[in-house]
Amino acid sequence: MEEILKENKFASRVTQRERSTHVAIQTAKHPGGRPKKSDESKQSEKVFLTLTKAEKEKLDVYVERTGESIAGAIRRAIKESGMI
Repeated sequence: MEEILKENKFASRVTQRERSTHVAIQTAKHPGGRPKKSDESKQSEKVFLTLTKAEKEKLDVYVERTGESIAGAIRRAIKESGMI
């Protein structure tokens, strides 16, 4: 028979197995999640760009056709030009 260890608002009882599993998860060596990015790979700098309405419409058509994001398309174009 299971021993009642703790009452809580989510369950009528918490078993020893549930408690030990929870403790194991909380004290695990690897908590999970994505590793932190290095400072060199973080994209943290912002650049603001002003376009004419016609330029923006052309850019919108291009990204719609390619499925690329606006920022990605601009970043790729700058890289292809050799500026970065």
